Amino acid sequence: MLQEITHLRQSKRSHVKRWFTSRDMDLFIWSRNKEPVRFQLAYDKRNREKAISWSFQLGFNHYLVDTGETELDHYKQTPILINLCDQHDMTKLAREFLAASENVGFNLSDFIYARLMAITTIPAWHDAARTDHSRKR
Repeated sequence: MLQEITHLRQSKRSHVKRWFTSRDMDLFIWSRNKEPVRFQLAYDKRNREKAISWSFQLGFNHYLVDTGETELDHYKQTPILINLCDQHDMTKLAREFLAASENVGFNLSDFIYARLMAITTIPAWHDAARTDHSRKR
């Protein structure tokens, strides 16, 4: 079940950020005037963590989370997002999110669920170059 982290540092921008977390997922929501304008849903945290990002400007992006873990004799690096252009079943993820979203609130969970259901898969031909926000190591 997703639980809200209530003590977040807010930037001085016009967006309000909220964070919900569970053992399997993290959900970040950015809102302007109480309307969501962007969200990021990290999932499969205990295996090979991935993240779905959505915004009004860019639509959807699918990422693999590079945790920054390296060999034992090196320092851990900062986690980064790497574009992931494989097919993924959004219907299953949307259902898992809905089952965990009781504490998110009906309006927000319904908004995110509808966005996830709007695409059943992220196509393999997704133009990664156009929306690549990842950094290279």
